[in-house]
Amino acid sequence: MKKSIHEKEISIESTHIMLKSDLNTDIEKIIKIQRQIITDQINKNPSFTGYNATEIITQPRILELMTKAGKIAEIGPMSSVAGSISQVCLEHMMTKDTKFTIIENGGDIALKTEKNIVLGVYAGNSIFSNQIGLKVKAKKNGYGICTSSGTVGPSKSFGKTDATIVFSKSASISDSLATRIGNYGIGNDDDEIVQNALEKAEDYTEYFDGVIVIKGEQLAKIGHIPKIVGIKEKI
Repeated sequence: MKKSIHEKEISIESTHIMLKSDLNTDIEKIIKIQRQIITDQINKNPSFTGYNATEIITQPRILELMTKAGKIAEIGPMSSVAGSISQVCLEHMMTKDTKFTIIENGGDIALKTEKNIVLGVYAGNSIFSNQIGLKVKAKKNGYGICTSSGTVGPSKSFGKTDATIVFSKSASISDSLATRIGNYGIGNDDDEIVQNALEKAEDYTEYFDGVIVIKGEQLAKIGHIPKIVGIKEKI
């Protein structure tokens, strides 16, 4: 018997999650706990919010994810806060034996799926925004797809890309790397912005499957990415 898919929108302070899952599980408590852990760590160590990587913290899980991702990307652990919250929530759902869960937190996605899916791409004013999708193959062990933008949303970016999208096995790593790579998307024109971001991505190829960089009418990639498909209706 085919399981029904439950959809839910969750907003807790600055955390805004869209959840799709075959499980009707309450994750609000999980999110609140993670946010309190992060707040406590910031109060204990204000440099946790800085731009530099910190020493790895092995427990609790959310701090381990954030500090490891920051170390890999060579930036502060808060660069992965949204992706790490998504990751912890997904890991919780996986303990409940989910077969299909997508957790999107401000453009940062942790997912597990046993079937192919198509995710829409939003890239601000780029011609590709809401016009293309990514056909993601089944990811039975979990996966992370995260986006950084210098033109969309409240998150801090020093770059100018409309979207820097990173694909890896961990949403926390994808989130930090998207920020790091996107920060280097600077230049005098769209082509230079895209090329500079991709050049920086080459420094981290051991940690991701692929990267897409979008600016205006320019779209380029490095590594292995999902198949890009057109979508008939705006998402």
